[in-house]
Amino acid sequence: MNAEPNSIDVWEAFLDPQGDYSLPDFTAVTPEALLTAVHTATDFARAEVAAIIADEAESTFFSTTVRFESASVPMTRIASVAAAVESNHLRPELTDAIAEVWEVLSATRTEILLDVDLFHRIEQVSVTDLNPEDKRQQELTVELFVRAGARLGEEGREQMATIAAELTTLENSFSRALQLDTRELAVHLVEVEALAGMNEDQIAAAANRANERGIDGYLLPLNNFTQQIVLESLNTAQTRRHVLNNSMARGSRGGDGDTRTQVADTTALRALQAHLLGYPSYSSFAIDNQTAGNPDAAADIVSSLINPANAQLDEELAQIKDRYGLEAVAAEDVKHYLAKFRADEFGIDPDEVAKYFEFDTVLTEGVFRAATGLYGITFAPYDGVRAWHEDVRAFEVTDTTERPLGLVLIDPYARDTKRGGAWMDQLVPASRLTGLLPVVTLSLNLAKPGQGRPTLLNPTELTTFFHEFGHVLHGLFANSTYPSTAGTAVPRDYVEFPSQLNEMWRFHPQVLPHFAKHVDTGEPMPAELVDALIASEKFGQGFDTIEYLAAAMLDLSWHSLEAGEHITDVLSFESEVLAAAGFSPLVPPRYRSTYFGHIFASGYASGYYSYLYSEVIAAWVSEWFDEQGGLSREAGDAFREAILAPGYSVDPMSAIERFFGTRPDVGPLLRRRGLAEPVTEAEAEAEAETEVEAEGTEADANAEAGAGTGASLGAESVGESDPAEEVTAESGPGAASSSGETKIHPNHEAVAADLVAAGIEPRIEIFTESTPTAATAAEALGIEVGAIANSLIFSAAGSPVLIMASGAHRVDTAHVASLIGVDSLDRASKELVREATGHVIGGVAPCGHPGPIPTFVDVTLKDYPVLWAGAGTPNSMMPLTYEQLLTVTGGKEITVVAEES
Repeated sequence: MNAEPNSIDVWEAFLDPQGDYSLPDFTAVTPEALLTAVHTATDFARAEVAAIIADEAESTFFSTTVRFESASVPMTRIASVAAAVESNHLRPELTDAIAEVWEVLSATRTEILLDVDLFHRIEQVSVTDLNPEDKRQQELTVELFVRAGARLGEEGREQMATIAAELTTLENSFSRALQLDTRELAVHLVEVEALAGMNEDQIAAAANRANERGIDGYLLPLNNFTQQIVLESLNTAQTRRHVLNNSMARGSRGGDGDTRTQVADTTALRALQAHLLGYPSYSSFAIDNQTAGNPDAAADIVSSLINPANAQLDEELAQIKDRYGLEAVAAEDVKHYLAKFRADEFGIDPDEVAKYFEFDTVLTEGVFRAATGLYGITFAPYDGVRAWHEDVRAFEVTDTTERPLGLVLIDPYARDTKRGGAWMDQLVPASRLTGLLPVVTLSLNLAKPGQGRPTLLNPTELTTFFHEFGHVLHGLFANSTYPSTAGTAVPRDYVEFPSQLNEMWRFHPQVLPHFAKHVDTGEPMPAELVDALIASEKFGQGFDTIEYLAAAMLDLSWHSLEAGEHITDVLSFESEVLAAAGFSPLVPPRYRSTYFGHIFASGYASGYYSYLYSEVIAAWVSEWFDEQGGLSREAGDAFREAILAPGYSVDPMSAIERFFGTRPDVGPLLRRRGLAEPVTEAEAEAEAETEVEAEGTEADANAEAGAGTGASLGAESVGESDPAEEVTAESGPGAASSSGETKIHPNHEAVAADLVAAGIEPRIEIFTESTPTAATAAEALGIEVGAIANSLIFSAAGSPVLIMASGAHRVDTAHVASLIGVDSLDRASKELVREATGHVIGGVAPCGHPGPIPTFVDVTLKDYPVLWAGAGTPNSMMPLTYEQLLTVTGGKEITVVAEES
């Protein structure tokens, strides 16, 4: 760093502190120190930007882009300090200073990203001779400026700056109002009888919280989300109603704690911001650079689970009513009776289960042990750290090379100065540019026990602990050159994947026996209790999924507003959205709009769907780890290097595909949640289609497309499953049923007609199930995956393009676009696929379309004597030679992956 600190020694205290881990000095945090530090950081950034602009030499990656990255480091460091203080221990005297820190950082960031002279210098940087990571960093930096509005005219840039400032103010205001109302709505109870059902430790904790506030009786503080954990224990319906009503009233009672104005103004400003950048809605803008790619993809995965989750919820409620003789279940009672049913049905006493999950034992023999077994890293207490609160514990992490890997700070307990929930932060991100080792934080909100009492976790808290430690590992394993792409600095709909994956170890037979020991006797958890606990996890998944989906739908709906729309009746809008989507008022959303801090104060706007999107990957990869033998060092090391370590220095889903050979599908997620797989359009068609004669009827060119069982996160691929019976079609394709009768699909007729016209005898095989991935198709057929000829539809300026690609390859769209002479190839929408092919998504064939489609064939397919391609539905395929594929498609030969130089 070449700038001098001004006023006080904040450089060493906050921005570039010395020591093994460059850990900020939290004892130096005062309002004056924070403000001096933020101005030091922003002055440094401005000075560096001015120097970049004034440089008369040619713009190079290192003189321009890397210097810009370095200029941003002090701002990032002070932001991390402010976030740690604000989230974990926001003392009243720091509140105004923290708010000013965010406003100064936001204004400076906006000013820099809208500086056209700086952007011009960065755009001039050539990527010709850059290595892949540097080239990606250059591209991401340009994208950062473009998304901030650097290409807009002067008036547009001024509007963007004004909007950014107003949004920062609104987000700070929302956060402070919510914290105030959450504190004020903590449930105060005078009589202990109202707490019937709570155990001794829970009652003592409630008394302690009341005592801390200087009031008599008992205080039940509110968690972030709608359904309070205490509802499971409370036996008194009136108390349950009191708790849920207080929880749902947050932000909507008027006064300083009301957030409805912030919600209305924030969503209107975000819509205007997106409009200025050329997007129809904020969700279109926000998801454009995420893994999902567009709001439709995000909404599809949310919508696809509503029906199966509702069905599961109905079954759960029916079992509750039947068991307990209830005619109806009120909203405040659902959580209670779900827990009661689990306890009665599976023989689980929640208080007894918690005695097997003592915090320190879970930490050292569960969370740490799993990480050691999988990745070889070890943990040891690290003394002398001055953190934000005395409860914080520090652990040094040592790598397999016996060198220090990083530092973990764990803050386990709830307090009035701490926000609710659980989270991980990168206090010091690792990067080769700064030479710093990572310092990551893990914050929980466990009830602090009385003196001498153990900290016991319920199963939900156990899951949360493992979840957050998955984020910790992602941060610790960071191996990127640049801090802006290091560790958890990945898209929102990908960042939750490593954390959700880490949840798998909490009940894993290689991990659980080491930490699930009775706090009093030391005896291991009995095998029958383990089995019952695991079995009980799936009961209530309908409820849990519905409350999550409702919140995700609210988020996407608020951010689907167009410029000029300003919804002032927040609660009515919320009710209309939920009713239209088919959600029952019996299960309120996990977060109502007025206390949805994720999207109005924590950077998850249009991103709450990401938990579900990431869980698709996590569930799929957890099954992969089981196939590798669970805690396998070989699998763990390979996974760390290929998936966790690169951060955003590579495209995350490309890394997934390279490592696993395919993209995950939704099947493992449905199994993980205990939900029935949704009935797809393809399956509905199969059930509804009538049996016809072999000569068939005229093909319906507009056959409805389906989603395909096991919907993929990526482009569609051919349907495959266990082959039922081969069909040799002379007068039309068909499949022999068990009764010997023949059933056909109109798409098969259209495909067969094109094959016959090309002089090829049709042979269409009908499968018993639909499984649209090349890998499983190859397995079912007993062939190499490279012999699967995937029919992939892309969009070139809105027009369809068919790429016939080997199942062993992922299409390099930039490379192919340059070969075929188009500006870009984008993922085709479902509507375009259906319009162009007339086929069921998940089973598109290379022929049998309503009209011709420009087609290009992967030249590596010629290496296989027989290829297998989709035949129009997800449960059918057909064999072709390479020459037959060229003939029937009229396709041109190309390479779909750029050759490495």
